[in-house]
Amino acid sequence: MSMVPRGKERRSIMRHQLNEYLTVYNRNTLREMGSIGNISSNGLMLISTVPVLIGAVYSMRIMLPGRDEEKNFVDFDARCHWCKPDVGPEFFDSGYSIVNAGHDIIDLVEALKEYFSFTEC
Repeated sequence: MSMVPRGKERRSIMRHQLNEYLTVYNRNTLREMGSIGNISSNGLMLISTVPVLIGAVYSMRIMLPGRDEEKNFVDFDARCHWCKPDVGPEFFDSGYSIVNAGHDIIDLVEALKEYFSFTEC
C-alpha cells in the first residue's frame, strides 16, 4: 500500500476550485441537486444538503447566465463514486465522474479555469 504525503494531490487530472458556486440541477426534474465544489473535464465534486446514492448515474444540468436574460445550460450525465458529510454538518460532499463529456462541459471547464486563474499583467 503506497502512502500519499499529506497535502499531495492524488488525482492525475488537476481540478479547479471555484470561488463562487455554480448550481447543478437534476435535468429530468429541474430540482436543485447542489453546488459545484470543484470541476474538471472528467469529474466534479458536488456540495448538497442531502446524501446521494453511490454508483448511480445522474442526469445533470448547469444553468449559465446568458446575454439579454436568455438562459444557457450545459447538460451531462455523471456517476457518483463517493459521498461523505461535509465540514458543515448540514451538507454532504459527493464525487462524480462525467459519463459523456461533450464539448459543452469541456468548454465550461476551460472558461471557468480561465476566469478563476490569476495571471500577471
